[in-house]
Amino acid sequence: MIVKLLPVTLFLFGICTTACNGPAQEIRAVMLADDTTVPLTDTMIANKDTIQTDRVDSWKKFEQYKGQFAEEVGLLEQEPMKSRLSHLLGKNHKTFLERFKVCPPIEVEDSILFNQGRMPDNAGPYEAAVAVDMDRDIIYAAYSFHKKVMIFAEKNDTAYPKKFREWLNR
Repeated sequence: MIVKLLPVTLFLFGICTTACNGPAQEIRAVMLADDTTVPLTDTMIANKDTIQTDRVDSWKKFEQYKGQFAEEVGLLEQEPMKSRLSHLLGKNHKTFLERFKVCPPIEVEDSILFNQGRMPDNAGPYEAAVAVDMDRDIIYAAYSFHKKVMIFAEKNDTAYPKKFREWLNR
């Protein structure tokens, strides 16, 4: 019986020897580098999910508008206010602007910008207000509509600034 298995055993031994010595089994040298510093990488690649902190800095110029009139400084035409307010209000943007024609001076206190307005020649319920929490980078807007108030806030935030709450509750 051993004699019958001998050719098969020799054949298998030959295949294993040839396969183990083939080019796929070459030993490759591993070299360790003396310098183990990690190369610099940029992990702040902008995409739709990245929070841009430069927006908060962009509100700093709005602090200079304290005591000035919104129409004189073009408050609602300044970026980032213009684009973000338009996005926030959507189809209500035109209605809001109609109610924001006659305004008192802009108020800036504790990093909160606030201003309100009303339609010209109308002391009635057609008014609007805007507030910006410049530290938290959130815009709040509201306008009156048939004795009801429509409220808009970025990030669905309901922690309204004090001046904005006072305007809502008057």
